[in-house]
Amino acid sequence: MGLERAADGGHQIRIDVPVTVRAAQVDEMRRLSELWGASGRASRLRLLRRYFREQADGVQRGLVADFNGNPIGQLWVRLRHIDPAIEAGLAVAYVHTLVVMPEFRRLGVAEGLVRSASALATRRGCTHVSIGVDRPNEAARRLYAKWGFERYYESFDLRGDLVFMRRVVFEAPVPAQVR
Repeated sequence: MGLERAADGGHQIRIDVPVTVRAAQVDEMRRLSELWGASGRASRLRLLRRYFREQADGVQRGLVADFNGNPIGQLWVRLRHIDPAIEAGLAVAYVHTLVVMPEFRRLGVAEGLVRSASALATRRGCTHVSIGVDRPNEAARRLYAKWGFERYYESFDLRGDLVFMRRVVFEAPVPAQVR
């Protein structure tokens, strides 16, 4: 930790605490739902209950970016029962529900979650990682393109108006170990 002079003449504190990626735990469901903001809490809790049931069944895994014991981001990785249109004949892990607290955006947290999901996918025999993005979210699509994702499929159904992007799993290992 260090005290530095800020550009405006004030001071800022630099905190050197690592962000780690770990498996999501059912007892933090409420905290994970709060990452999305204040509105729609009941529907998000229903969704997370289903995700945790599917995690217990081995269908998908939740990953949490943890800062000093607090979840600051999450991502879910579907490993089985993926829509054939999303798989497109490949061994795909489907990444979804990626959210990072606003205070921790643009610091590499989302990329760390996606790379950790890719490492998990590789260990499960997947060759590609796919992500669905809400069509209006151009900033997210640009970010994923920067990470090597390419647009390959679009849908408008119960999941929403989505653009799907995929890439070959990341080659570089990530330090976080998620089992």
